[in-house]
Order: sequence, then structure tokens, then C-alpha cells
Amino acid sequence: MSYDTDAWISDAMIDCAFQGDMKLYRHWLEKNGEAVDWYVSHFDDQNLDDYPLTFAAGDFPNFRDQYDKTSLGRSWNTSLNLPYKPAELPDILAACITNAGAEIRYNTPACQLIADETGKVTGVIVKSDQGYEQYNCAKGVVLSTGGYEWNEQMLKERCRPRSVPGAWLTGAMGNTGDGHQMGLAVGAAEDEYPQPIMLDPEQLMPFLRVNKLGKRFAPEYEPYGHLAMSIQSQPGTYDFYIVDGALESKIDKIWTPSSSCYGPKSTWVASATKNAVKANTLEELADAMGVPEDSFVSTIKHWNEMVAAGKDSDFDFPGTMMMTIDTPPYYATKEHADGLCTAGGLLVDTNCCVLNKDRTPIQGLYAAGLTSGGMFYNTYPHNLNCLSHTRNCLMGYTIGKVLSQE
Repeated sequence: MSYDTDAWISDAMIDCAFQGDMKLYRHWLEKNGEAVDWYVSHFDDQNLDDYPLTFAAGDFPNFRDQYDKTSLGRSWNTSLNLPYKPAELPDILAACITNAGAEIRYNTPACQLIADETGKVTGVIVKSDQGYEQYNCAKGVVLSTGGYEWNEQMLKERCRPRSVPGAWLTGAMGNTGDGHQMGLAVGAAEDEYPQPIMLDPEQLMPFLRVNKLGKRFAPEYEPYGHLAMSIQSQPGTYDFYIVDGALESKIDKIWTPSSSCYGPKSTWVASATKNAVKANTLEELADAMGVPEDSFVSTIKHWNEMVAAGKDSDFDFPGTMMMTIDTPPYYATKEHADGLCTAGGLLVDTNCCVLNKDRTPIQGLYAAGLTSGGMFYNTYPHNLNCLSHTRNCLMGYTIGKVLSQE
């Protein structure tokens, strides 16, 4: 496949409100393929082309458009599926490390960086079961400690209160911002506040949504980060998604490459009905939801009129994907935006060197993954599919090459 990289980077810069470092984005465009090839080569002998594109992993195996053209925000067909369960990846990666001759010391958290009189980072103090130990590092220290999802104080300081989700999808409770804090202690610069959080709507399907006022508020078929931010901007920071009793026969209307890749239709029918508030009339459903009856019924009536006309005159949801809400029983499910991870961190250059407040490299200090920043603002751009994972691959690959030349 080929991609219009100018269009891609245009979307990237718009998503970050031009507050990201374009040099980092261009470096990703130039080098991420090389890094991912190297990364995947350590898993098995398959060629990268043997892995399915995510958008082609469901019911559309031949989908090769460079992006999904039906949503307002272009959702790029740039991710692929590895044939491994997420729980298997840590052991695979750990084996790669130990097979290369390195030692992994578990239960040995880093506590403080050591810097010499010039400001160069020369080592790190850790806490083991034997007490505090100092490691002197000949080439440098790499901070790759994840985000700060489980550090309430850092979330309060760095993120908009509205942006902090009610639930985190990550179980990495060790993500407490240790790397961020150690870097800041030796003079590192970080992303400006408020820092972004990677968000998903709880429901991934583009079902009709209304807020607590009973009113529609967004084009539901949007990249997840956009829709999640829209949900968070509603009164109470939640919404409801609405379906009717004929969803099983109507769901084909919204079945696209970017929806089918997450599971079969039956899964999504169940997700919209199994734990929902249920009623035989729209008026009864509004009462059960606790939304104004007149407003909600009017919203559904207007929606059905737009379905009949084949055009969403309010938010430009694709007309061919619109499903009527007219067959009882009716279902409504309350929804929030969930958090995957924080996405703000220490500023770095294209060699992953951590930058100080004058934007010059701190010698001997590197950062990768969610500990690093410089690319995102407001939220993570889900429409640039797989950017976060491949960025992490590229950063590890880059640091390895840089340190091998030291």
C-alpha cells in the first residue's frame, strides 16, 4: 500500500493543534517502517506483509483504501494485527532482552538520577531488597516507565479535571510517573499543561447518542478520540447511546472496515442491549434515562426524518449508515469516555534525548514511550491508527542505534 504522507501529517498537526513537534512526526514517517520490521522480526519468521491490516481483519479482508472515507475525520488504515494475545507480549519481549545477554531486575524501582557537575546523567539509584544501590551508566539512562495514570496528584496538576476519565482501561498500576519525575528533577522540560489523555468512548459502534438534555451532540461515526472528547464536553461528562429492538437486522448499515475489525455483529448487538435501560415507548425510555421527555422524543423524531431523507443535516453523519429508531423495545446505555493512558511527557528530540527547558539535550538521558512527549495535545489522535505503538517501537530502535554508536 501507499499513503499520502502530506495528507497524513496535515491531519497529525491539526489533531495536535500545531503544538506537536513536526520533526518528530517526520522522523516517524521516515523511519517507523524500518523500526517495526526490526521489531517484528524478533517474534517469528513471517514477513510484515503476512500480518493483516486491522481494517482488513474483520469482514472486509480486501480493504486497501489508505483511510476510511466515510467519517468527517480521516481514520487512516495504518495499523496491523499481530497474531499474539496482549498478555503474551511481555514474555516475548523479555525473552528478546535476556537472549541478547541483558539482565532484567524486577522489583527494583529506579528512584533518582545521578548527574555530574556538567549536568550529564551518569547513573541511577534504585531500591532493591538489599536496600538502595547506585548504577553507574557508561552510555546513558533510558526512562521508559509508562505514563502516570495511577498518580492522582500528577493527574490533578497536569490534566483538565473534565479530561480525567472515570475508569482506566490499563491495569498497569505501576504507571505512577516515576520517569517523568526523575527527569524533571534533573532539569527536563515536559509538555505544556493541560497534558493529553488517550481516550475511548465506552461503546465503539456509531450508535445514535444523546446527552443528559436529550439532545444529539456529535457525528457518531468519528475516530474514537474525537468522539470521546465530545462526550467529555457534555453536561455531566456522559451521554447515552440509543438502539431499538430491530438492531440485529439493522446493524449492517453501520458495518464498515473500521467497525467490523473489533468483533462480530452479535457482540455489538449484545453490548447495546444486554445491560441497557429498556422501555416500550420513547417517553418511558426518556423517563428511565432521566432526560427531558419532550427534548428526547423530538430528537428521535428528527433523527428518523433525517434517516428517511438520507442526510444528517445536523452533523453530517453518513446518510447511508443512518438507522431508524422506531421498533420497540427501545434501549439506552449510559456512557462515559474511558482512559487508556496519559499521553504527555518529557520533551525529546529525534534521537530520543531528553531536552531541558532551553530545548537542548541533557547528555546521557533518553526517554521513550509514554514517558516522552512532544507529539500530542488535547487527546491522542486515534485516527492516526497505531501511531502510539509504532512510535514506541521506533523510539526503542532509535535509542539502541544511538547508544551503540557511543
